[in-house]
Amino acid sequence: MNRKWTSLVWALVALVLLLSIGNPVQILTMSFLAVPFVILFTTLSIGAAAIHVVALLAIVFLLMGPVGSVVVLASLYFIIPAIVIGISFKRKRPAWNVFAAGTLTFLIESILLLAFAKVAFNFNFAEYLRTQVDASLASLESAIPAGFNMDMIDLVIKQMNLMLPVMLIMSALYMGTVTYAISRRLLTAQGVDVNRMRPIKHWMLPKSLLWYYLIVIIMELVMSGNTEPNFLTIILLNLSPLLQLAFIVQGISFVFFLADFKRWNRAFPVLITIAVIFIPLLYGLVRIIGIIDLAFPLRQVVSRPKQ
Repeated sequence: MNRKWTSLVWALVALVLLLSIGNPVQILTMSFLAVPFVILFTTLSIGAAAIHVVALLAIVFLLMGPVGSVVVLASLYFIIPAIVIGISFKRKRPAWNVFAAGTLTFLIESILLLAFAKVAFNFNFAEYLRTQVDASLASLESAIPAGFNMDMIDLVIKQMNLMLPVMLIMSALYMGTVTYAISRRLLTAQGVDVNRMRPIKHWMLPKSLLWYYLIVIIMELVMSGNTEPNFLTIILLNLSPLLQLAFIVQGISFVFFLADFKRWNRAFPVLITIAVIFIPLLYGLVRIIGIIDLAFPLRQVVSRPKQ
C-alpha cells in the first residue's frame, strides 16, 4: 500500500476515534486517540499532516452537531502531543527524548486545563470527587451495609485531593507510554525508520533514587503525627508513589532480564507486567525486587557462571 492510501487509512482511523469522544466507548478509545495523528505527522510533511487534521476536525464539527465545537476542542488534548511526538520521530530524536517530550506535553496540557477550569468555572476537584462518590453511593444505596463509615470516604477524598499532582503525572505517563509504544511499533511495521529505546531488560535507573526513597521514608515517619496537611506532607504524599513506581519499573526490567537469560517464554515477563497492575502482592514483590536490583549487583549474581 503506497503512502497516500496509508495516510487515508490512518485519517479514517483518527476520524472514528474522534467521533468516540463524549460517548461511553471513549473509555476504551481514549488511550489510543493520539496514535493515528502521530503516524500522520511522522510519515507526511507537516503541511500535509496539518491539512489532514483540519479536514478531520471540520468533518467532526459538522457530524457532531451542537457538541461539535466541544469535541474539536477536546481533541486538541490528544492532537498536540501527537504533533510533538510525530515531529520528534521525523527528526530522528533519541527515543527517550521523544517519549519525554510527549509525556511532558500531556502533563502541561492537564495542568493548564485544570487551571483554566478553576479560573473560568471555579472548578473544585475535591467537590467534584464528593459529587461523584455521592452519586455512586446513591445508586448502590441498597447494597451499603448498616453502619457504613462515611468519615472514611471523606478521608479518602481528602487524600485524593492532596495527591492531585501525582495523579496528573501518572495520567501523563500513561498516555505518553501508550502513545509512544504503539506508534513506534506501528511505524516500524510500516517500514518507517524511527529510533527505539534500549530493550527493557537493559534498563537501570539511577542509584540515587534509593537515597531519595530512604529520605522520604524517614520524613514520613517524622511527620506521621502531623494530621494537618502542609507543604512538606503534600510533597511526601506525592513523591512516595512516584518513587515506588520507579522501583516497579526497575523490578519489571529485572524480570525481563531474567526471562531472557533463562530463555523463558517471551510471554512470561509480559504477563507479569500486566499482573502487577491487578495483584497487590505481586506489586509489592516486584517493587522489592526493583530496590534490590538497584542496591546490589543482582544481575551479575544471577548471570554468574556456575562453578
